[in-house]
Amino acid sequence: MNTKRWRKAAALAVAGLMTLSMGACGGDGGGSPQSDQVIINSVMNSSSQASLNYNPFSPTALSGVVGALYEPLFFMNNLKDDPTQLEPLMGESYTISDDAKTIDVKIREGKKWSDGEPYTAEDVAYTFNLVDSNASLNTSGFAGTAEALSDTEVRITLDKSESVNALSYLSGTMIVPKHIWENIDDPVTYTNEDAVGSGPFTVEGGNFSPTAYTFMKNPYYWEDGKPEVDGVRYVLITGGTQASQNALTGGDVDWMSAIFPNMDQVLSGYPDIATVDVPSSQMAFMTCSNADLGCTGPITDPAVRKAIYYALDRDQINKLALNDQYSELAGSLYPYGQFTKYMSKDVPDSPIPGEARVDEATKILEDAGYTKGDDGIYQKDGVKLSIAVAVQSDYSDWINTINVAAQQLKEAGIEIHADQMSSNEWTQAMQQGEFEMSVYGLWVAGAEPWMFYNQFYATNSTAPVGESAWPNYARYSNQTVDDALNVINGTTDVNVKTEEYEKIQNQVFQDMPYIPILRQSGLTEMWTDKVTGWPTNDNVYANPQTWANPDLGIVLKNLKVKQ
Repeated sequence: MNTKRWRKAAALAVAGLMTLSMGACGGDGGGSPQSDQVIINSVMNSSSQASLNYNPFSPTALSGVVGALYEPLFFMNNLKDDPTQLEPLMGESYTISDDAKTIDVKIREGKKWSDGEPYTAEDVAYTFNLVDSNASLNTSGFAGTAEALSDTEVRITLDKSESVNALSYLSGTMIVPKHIWENIDDPVTYTNEDAVGSGPFTVEGGNFSPTAYTFMKNPYYWEDGKPEVDGVRYVLITGGTQASQNALTGGDVDWMSAIFPNMDQVLSGYPDIATVDVPSSQMAFMTCSNADLGCTGPITDPAVRKAIYYALDRDQINKLALNDQYSELAGSLYPYGQFTKYMSKDVPDSPIPGEARVDEATKILEDAGYTKGDDGIYQKDGVKLSIAVAVQSDYSDWINTINVAAQQLKEAGIEIHADQMSSNEWTQAMQQGEFEMSVYGLWVAGAEPWMFYNQFYATNSTAPVGESAWPNYARYSNQTVDDALNVINGTTDVNVKTEEYEKIQNQVFQDMPYIPILRQSGLTEMWTDKVTGWPTNDNVYANPQTWANPDLGIVLKNLKVKQ
């Protein structure tokens, strides 16, 4: 063991805890960590100071709230070959009816919330009915009712057949205690300072400041003996890539998900830092694609989007901008890394070739009526193919990607340039549709690729320009895709699902509202001198990335303290 690093990390954790505000949660802040306690330092997934928000239904909830403080009934490991095999948490077992409209769940008997009160089926039923009755809390789209049949049995009745979403509701709905939440006037704005949950950690004994906050182990956690670590402390790191690298190698952080230039060389001198790499979000040029919903500019032309797609040299982008850490993906953005079952090999570019195909790009443009100007850039009807790419100013790898792509696209007669902006400006532009093109990581979730396509391609997840959309920022809308999504979620027939998935893959490849680049590396770094039990490349029992929830709670409770 690196004793010097151990002492340094423990001292940093304790010193940080002792200087933070003690009145934010947990009464008078009692239960302050002792010098022999093991506190895991992780990264706060934010580029700005934190605001106290432990509401598990809030889109601005702090890192760790979902997973560490609150758990769903079951855990879905999206990195397994078959994510539909849910793992029990507070839910022991479940049965979904043949028509996928009724879910019967049995929960563990005699377990407690972090305040010591009993956890019963009434809490589960209350949570689902709360979500159904309040659209602002209902991020999953749950539509149905729930009823406690006994202290340990609950029945969830859906308004319609939902073979895919049924699993997502069981694994994505954070259960809250009825005896607390039924007394809350406005659960949407509630910041939940004295959070009571069923997760492995609790706010009791922890504390909060805008730059660091700590959760301590839950003494009432349902799984005996877990967690072994005494707490988890989230810290804010500012200053970009170099600051993150320094925090990791300096021992200030035990757990980080980041990619640095010359990664292998940087970590070669730190044998106690382990790494694990998993496929992560699908990196794409996201376009404001739909003129019918108010998008403007040449990027609304599918021919332009397809030309950009063919003109990219992805091998070169990977090498020059992304430290050669990214991997291939499909032209339809089908997330085949973990969902091979419904992938159609008949859809072109599955996977996408690494080299550029400039001849194909220029042919598409010229067939669509574009002609080259004296400067070598195509134009049509007096409009030059010059496109601004919105990007957050502190995302250096994405800026580098745009710059490398700009040189490649110039050879195909297309001009792009980075339009750098703050995080808040970028978010506002995406939500309101006030952009031409951007770089984005399209995350993959759910028991089937249905969830991915439903999030980013369904009409009901977007809005006209000027209105807030999420997460279909591309403003994409296609009836063929919408119809196929409805059929897939409403059937358990594998053959029917397969046919509908092929329709989706063909249609989105043709329309290309998100122009595939490469699949992001989910590289995570972990110090192993204080604890063991981290996920490994051979045993990815949960997504190890620090932002992944509720996976982060699964990881934290499986850590073993070195003696």
